[in-house]
Amino acid sequence: MTTSSLHEDRTTALGWLAHGGELATGLRGENAKHSDVIWQLLVEAIEVIDKTPDQERRWLTSGQRSGGWNMIGMSRAELIEIEKIRLLSAMKPFDGNTKYAPQRNDIDRALGVLSWMRFCVSARIPERLTKAAVALARGGDSETVHKIYRPTNPRTRDRQVAYDIKTRTVGFIMSGLKKRLGIAPGDGITFQEVHP
Repeated sequence: MTTSSLHEDRTTALGWLAHGGELATGLRGENAKHSDVIWQLLVEAIEVIDKTPDQERRWLTSGQRSGGWNMIGMSRAELIEIEKIRLLSAMKPFDGNTKYAPQRNDIDRALGVLSWMRFCVSARIPERLTKAAVALARGGDSETVHKIYRPTNPRTRDRQVAYDIKTRTVGFIMSGLKKRLGIAPGDGITFQEVHP
């Protein structure tokens, strides 16, 4: 990795973490912690990828980008004109099926945040932890998450399993961010660049 690339990656990650701080504050208010910032970014990333239309998801999984976000389409002025025409034609505003159209920044952030899951490779059974973390972030029921994470230990409480998954996942990600990008928790729920 070159120095400029590392600097760009660090700046991008700090921007994503600032967005995660907004998400965590919106959810937990004054009680938000650094771990909430990272977990909310994971939850949002899973949600964005799950809501991505099938065609775009297929391109993402094949490793190619469609180039369809923010590149092709109408300008704001054209959209306003179309909405005026709809109103003059006695059509209700927003009449019809709604469609989720992800923005380029949302997709880039989601893929970048999900790439942080590679830091979980230090776990004893990394595949199990990452699968359970994704299922938990997706809002999966506790029984499914429990079966993924602890298939041989049915006696552990569901809350304890969810807490373990979140804590371990966030811990590995925070450690990886510090080692690879030089990013560590700062004041409040902010993250900052650290120099070794």
